[in-house]
Amino acid sequence: MWKGFTAYLFGSRYEKAVKSSLVCLFVFCGLRQAEVSVRIAPGILYLMTGAVTIGAMWQDLSAKNEALAGKNLFMLPFSGWRLTASYVGALGSYAVITRTGILLAVVLAVSPWGMAELTGCLICALYSILAAALIYGESRKRRLIFLWTGGSILLALWLSGTWFFHAILFVNGLAAAFFLKRVDAYAFYEGEGFRFPVFGTASVLAGHKPGKGVLIWNYFFRYLWCHKNYLINLVILWGVAAGLPLFFGQTEREFVLTIGCSLLTLNTPVCILLSADPDLEQAVRTLPGQRMRFVLPYGMFLFACSLAGDLIFLCSLWLKNGQGRISDICLALILAGLGAAGSVLMEWYFPIRRWKTQSDLWHHPRKYVIPGLLLLLTGIFLVLF
Repeated sequence: MWKGFTAYLFGSRYEKAVKSSLVCLFVFCGLRQAEVSVRIAPGILYLMTGAVTIGAMWQDLSAKNEALAGKNLFMLPFSGWRLTASYVGALGSYAVITRTGILLAVVLAVSPWGMAELTGCLICALYSILAAALIYGESRKRRLIFLWTGGSILLALWLSGTWFFHAILFVNGLAAAFFLKRVDAYAFYEGEGFRFPVFGTASVLAGHKPGKGVLIWNYFFRYLWCHKNYLINLVILWGVAAGLPLFFGQTEREFVLTIGCSLLTLNTPVCILLSADPDLEQAVRTLPGQRMRFVLPYGMFLFACSLAGDLIFLCSLWLKNGQGRISDICLALILAGLGAAGSVLMEWYFPIRRWKTQSDLWHHPRKYVIPGLLLLLTGIFLVLF
C-alpha cells in the first residue's frame, strides 16, 4: 500500500521527489551565495513551517485525487490502521518534500539557525501532518480536536525558545498518531463527498433549449459555493486588492495601476476549472457547439471575478491618493478582459495534465503566464507612450 501511494505521487522511480529535492538544494545554495541575511524568530519559523504543511496536507486530503483516493485498495481486504498509515504517510511526505521543502530552503538560507531550529521545524511538520489527518478523519469530533490542536500549538509557540517546545509537540504528535490509528480508513475515502459533484453537467452543456444559457452561470456559482476553499481564496484576493496600494508607497501612479491589475488576474482556482475537473472537460469537448455555450460564459465569469478585484483595488487607491480618473477604470476593464481571455485560451488549448494532487494544480507554473504577459505588455506600452 505504501509503495502504491508513493509510486503514484512521486513516480515509479521517485523522480518527482528527486526533482523537488534538487530544486530545494539549488534554491538554498543560490540564496546562501547571495549572502542575504534576515533575522527570523524561532516561533515565526515554526509557525510558517506548520502553516504551509497543514495547508498543503488539508488541501490534498479534501481534493479529488482518483488514484490517491485508494479506490482499488478499498476493494481489497486491509487492516484499517495500515491503510491509514500508508495513505497519511505518503501524502505527508509529498506535502513536506514538494511544499514545505521549498519554504525551508528559503528561510534557512537567509536566516541563522542551528540544530535546535532544524529539529523544531521537522517536529512541527510531522505534527502538522498528523493533526491535519486527524482533524479530517474525525469529522464528528472535529471541533474538539481543532481546539486541542490549536491550544497545543499556541502553548508550544509561547515556549518556542526553550526545549519545552520540542517536548510539547512531540508528545502531542504521539497522541495524534494514537488517535489516528483508531480512525476508520473509510473516512478518507468518503472525503470525496466534500467535493461538489458535476450534477447535470452534460444536460446543461448540451443546451437543448437555447434560452437556458443561464444554467451555465448557475453551474459556476454552485461550483464555487460547494468548493468553499475557492470562495476563501477569492475573498483573500479581494482583501489583498484592498491593501495592495499601501505597499507601493510613492511609486508612480501608472506603474501602481499596471502592477496591481496584472497581479489581481492571478486567481488560480477559478482559472483551472477544466483542468481540475476531467469529467467536465470531457463533456465540454464532446458535446457540440461548446465554444459558444461554455467557453464564452466561462470567460465572462473570469472577467467578472477579475473586475471585482480591480474595482476594490481602484477604490482603495483612490482613498489613499484622494483622486480618481475615468482612465483608471478603462485600464482595469482592458486588463480584466485580456486576463480572462488569456486564462480561457490557456485552459482550452493548454490544460494541465497528469497532475497528482490538487496542490499541483494550484501551484503549477502556468498560473504566472497570463499575469506576467499582462505586466510585460503594459510596461512596454507605458515606456513607449
